[in-house]
Amino acid sequence: MPTSLDDLSRLTELEGPFATLLLPAPSHHADAGERFDIRRKNALKAIGGRWPEDDLEALEQELDALPHDAGAGVIVVRAANGTTFVEFVDDPLEPAAFVGPFPRLAPLIESRQRTVSHVVVEADKAGADLTAFDGGSVIATDAVDGDTEHIHRGHPGGWSQRRFQQRAENTWEENADDVAEATRQLADGVGARLVAVAGPPRARSMVVEALEADPSRSWSVVNVESGDADGIAADVTRATADVAATDAKRAIDAATESMATADDFDGDVLAALRAGRVETLLVHDDGSTGDDRHVDRCISAALASGAAVQVVPNVAVLRHGVAAVLRW
Repeated sequence: MPTSLDDLSRLTELEGPFATLLLPAPSHHADAGERFDIRRKNALKAIGGRWPEDDLEALEQELDALPHDAGAGVIVVRAANGTTFVEFVDDPLEPAAFVGPFPRLAPLIESRQRTVSHVVVEADKAGADLTAFDGGSVIATDAVDGDTEHIHRGHPGGWSQRRFQQRAENTWEENADDVAEATRQLADGVGARLVAVAGPPRARSMVVEALEADPSRSWSVVNVESGDADGIAADVTRATADVAATDAKRAIDAATESMATADDFDGDVLAALRAGRVETLLVHDDGSTGDDRHVDRCISAALASGAAVQVVPNVAVLRHGVAAVLRW
């Protein structure tokens, strides 16, 4: 599923050069504020000789206003006209500062790809707590309080035992159906790609079964067996990473097929972008330090033409760090 990049496309309308700053913001340290301040100053020093002096002070003021605890890192793009784009990311960053004719957007796009919208369902026999996430940020919550009148399978003995057990089973199933319905509404409402269900085995399996019975769902369902909060978080992180990896593999397969079957395509991805022929641009950022990089030029051309962009591992289909799924 393509990551929305509409806001980044506005950067292509601005003239370069651009300064791109990658600033780690590890808020778990006791001296996080001081560390962030040092990284801001180092970034400004790194671009000092290549950026207009009359804009450095204004940029410094904007950097000083950034909080140190709004994400694992922050990416700042500054255009020559003073326009600044700022985005905090959930992924750790290596500190870096660049100046060039195009912004370095691959790290930002890759971070967005990994930010898979998902819902975590913590179920029990009486209902569930639902939490929707966009990456590491909570964006919505809900709760289902089911019927508890016949929820315990007791042992009354005699002729009534089977009747009590059946009532308990029916109550569990009704509660699981209510949880599934609330989950569907929340997942569809936030555009989730994944629903992860945790909780006691019986309650969890009934909710998963109810969710998987819906053929119209646009999200996958994961059965989370971990019982504690840390284990659930680790399992959900792995599951969202699998979603991002599947998206990348699908894009690689499509580019391999597209570029191999286009008779008139000579392998020049940048020319195809400028001609509006590219549906999805695949890029791999090798972290090279040159100012005018082919990858950055292609990303800007993709954004200007309305093409999607997918950051992928360094695979054989890439040429000079890029490949394409062609429209025609």
